Amino acid sequence: MKRYRKRFAFLFVLGMIVILSACSVEKQSGENNEANSTIQTSETVTVTRGTLTPTVSAQTTIIQASDFVLSSTEKGVFETCVTSGDKITAGGVIGKVSENEIKSPVDGTVISATNSSEIIPNNYPVATVRYTGFALNVEAENFLKTLPENTTLKAKFQVINGVGPTDILAVVIPATEYAEGSSTNTLFPQSNVLQCLIDKDTDVKIGQNATVVITAGTKENILLLPLSVIAGRQGKGMVTVIKDGEQIQTEVTLGATDGAYIEILSGVEEGDVVSSVPPNLDPRSNS
Repeated sequence: MKRYRKRFAFLFVLGMIVILSACSVEKQSGENNEANSTIQTSETVTVTRGTLTPTVSAQTTIIQASDFVLSSTEKGVFETCVTSGDKITAGGVIGKVSENEIKSPVDGTVISATNSSEIIPNNYPVATVRYTGFALNVEAENFLKTLPENTTLKAKFQVINGVGPTDILAVVIPATEYAEGSSTNTLFPQSNVLQCLIDKDTDVKIGQNATVVITAGTKENILLLPLSVIAGRQGKGMVTVIKDGEQIQTEVTLGATDGAYIEILSGVEEGDVVSSVPPNLDPRSNS
């Protein structure tokens, strides 16, 4: 009898362990489902409308400024106001197309100018100017491609372990870019490089390393997504759209960026839900 009682007690204890284990597993399963639901919610973003200031940043080195070009902002007959060798002050008029004045952004020397009465196309380089000072060159081909015509560029720089942040005097296009560049950008023809001219009162020297941030005019009421959710950067990209429980890889056309968000020109609409993981990094996305 004692032997049966011991066996019964053993089976009872064993049964309780199984029941408790099952309850624990069920509870853990419920917690995991809840956690997965939370992750699923937090791993999506929505396409929204907003404002964005196109921005490009780079680390570069202070150099002696090179000659830069000034271009027309419209098609028409060019009338020059200067000749080669003339000194010109900041804001001084280089020439006119129709009634639109083309002005020098800095004090400098006119190296060359297009002859008067020449009919020139929009964005045509009409003069070359030399600035005697320091500068910072920034590779900005993709940035330039996203900009509207006649936009104004501003910039700041910070010398590593030195002066700054300091406003750049002017953002221009080096003259060599017109001869050597291959870009077809309409705002800055054949240009991949922006040259940031440094004010002569700023205490810097050749060879110092600096961080430069260039910004263009703010764009408003545009479709936006975080840059981190997109695979691809060169004008085209891919995102994973989540619709009716399905994940659909979708091509999007990309515009300007501020380094955190990017303009979406086509491919998705306002309110679309997108995975926060780019398609090439998301193991759940369709191949």
